[in-house]
Amino acid sequence: AARHVASGRVRGHLLNQFSMSEHLGRLRVATTDGAPWTSGGSQSFVTVLEARGGRLRQVGVVGGLGRGERIYSVRFLGDLGYVVTFRQTDPLYTIDLSDPGAPRVAGELKIRGYSAYLHPVDDDLLLGVGQDATVRGRTLGTQLSLFDVSDPAAPAKVAQTKLPGSNSEAEYDHRAFLYWPATRLAVVPVESFSFDRATRRERHIAEARGFAIRGGAIWNVGRISHAPAAARQAWNAQIRRSLVVSDTLVTVSERGLMVSDLATFAERSFVRFT
Repeated sequence: AARHVASGRVRGHLLNQFSMSEHLGRLRVATTDGAPWTSGGSQSFVTVLEARGGRLRQVGVVGGLGRGERIYSVRFLGDLGYVVTFRQTDPLYTIDLSDPGAPRVAGELKIRGYSAYLHPVDDDLLLGVGQDATVRGRTLGTQLSLFDVSDPAAPAKVAQTKLPGSNSEAEYDHRAFLYWPATRLAVVPVESFSFDRATRRERHIAEARGFAIRGGAIWNVGRISHAPAAARQAWNAQIRRSLVVSDTLVTVSERGLMVSDLATFAERSFVRFT
């Protein structure tokens, strides 16, 4: 049965469940304190806590991350933490947590845009799903970024794919994202809106895009759509979830369930929800 062990406080506010991580009996917490638009500005922290006598006591903390920005994504993996902050550019910080009493920034990488979800591909590669952006911070569309984090002191962007004018549910709900390690396949739902000048109608596209992460690159595998071929709108066809069953990829939308070939993305069957 679950039981209360200890309580504590840290500066700032959490982003989501990935902002907290237990490791070897200690709790690591990533927070942003303040707001970028206020006179005092903002900064982010990673705090290490330990249960002592019913209280969560601070063991160590590193601050000053992304001054004037806020956290957009976090991932803790063993003795390392990865924090993305954003306002105009995307600093990816690697945090060395091997000494809980003295966490420190090991490295930093700045790119345009941001990653709103970080997923480990293997021990050396991290995949980010987020938005491309202008130098002023205006978002331009979904982007996938592949980071080499084999050297925490020198994280590097090794590949990137951009889908202009689109957005992805995976940016705010990690369950919409699928990574299948056996074939190094990432499946990301995306949707976009465009205006057809000839018909003067808006076109709404919703689909799942497949990408293979191989050789330090991001390769396009294919796309899956639940919308009827002639439809200009796909309001009930946004693909919300995907999963692998044997040699097939199963995708689910409000409209129905589609079974596709895992290797080619060719449709095998579609079951319409009533």
